[in-house]
Amino acid sequence: MIDNPTTANHSPVQDRPGQLDIADSLRTAGVAPQRMMNLEHGKTLAQWQNREGEVRYERPRHHALSIYIDKGQQAQRMVNGKAVSRGFPGAMCLFPAGSRSIWQIGGQFEFFHFYFNDVDVARCASQTWDSDPYKIQLNECYHREDPILAQAGKLLVLSDWQAPGQAMAMDHLAQWLLLQVVSRHASVTKAPPAVTGQLSHQYRRLLQEQIHAELDQPLTLSEMAGWVNLSPYHFARLFRATFGCAPYQYVQEQRLIRARDHLRQSTTKITAIALACGFNDASQFSRAFKARFGMTPSQYRSGAHSSKSR
Repeated sequence: MIDNPTTANHSPVQDRPGQLDIADSLRTAGVAPQRMMNLEHGKTLAQWQNREGEVRYERPRHHALSIYIDKGQQAQRMVNGKAVSRGFPGAMCLFPAGSRSIWQIGGQFEFFHFYFNDVDVARCASQTWDSDPYKIQLNECYHREDPILAQAGKLLVLSDWQAPGQAMAMDHLAQWLLLQVVSRHASVTKAPPAVTGQLSHQYRRLLQEQIHAELDQPLTLSEMAGWVNLSPYHFARLFRATFGCAPYQYVQEQRLIRARDHLRQSTTKITAIALACGFNDASQFSRAFKARFGMTPSQYRSGAHSSKSR
């Protein structure tokens, strides 16, 4: 039990024997995840619904960010048998690797967890600011107010994690969550330099050509950043400054434009067009196409062919 949780020293703890990660601790307490999504480099998002009982987090192997979705007043952190803090809707908690805490739950409530490790923190610090890894210490935080992270929790509630094509968007969100944790809830030895400017003309052309060449592939933020030797976060910022939209939005737009051209110029089956343009299935393609062009692929094809026959 931790009497005075302050800043934890995060030397590597992943290999210590007998550690239970937070997800395993919740399962041991009889809590099952409502949904879970594995992301790049071992990062994980999970949505939980807790209920009455006690939960102990004993030196987890990884770091964890918790964001309460609703209620939360039923969740109390216990120290020496006494409640020292109580949750609330939108509350955030940060559990560094190796920390310990005991929780008394008096009723049902929902929350998100984002799991990551020391490697992710070091990568975020070094790649985000294109410098040697900074010495980072994550601060233990319990039931803190953080309006920005609370809004992220609302976004996660509304997101369909399993929707085809969501992988890149969720990786992007995970990278953003990491940045918020490192920049807002950690002790950093020195401030990172600001990132300004846009991608060079050479990199812009390379990206356009490479994206068009691989539209049928499940492109990820990290993969595209690697094409121009940038960190995912730095790449995302420069990409938006250059193209005026996020990478996944640009990729989606190019896929839809290519699909529209196929519909107008060929008689290929719609499912085949969807797959050839990087969509996982015809249903996802149809929804995206209608949202962009105001009609289904079938309706667009019928209209295009009618125009040709006149």
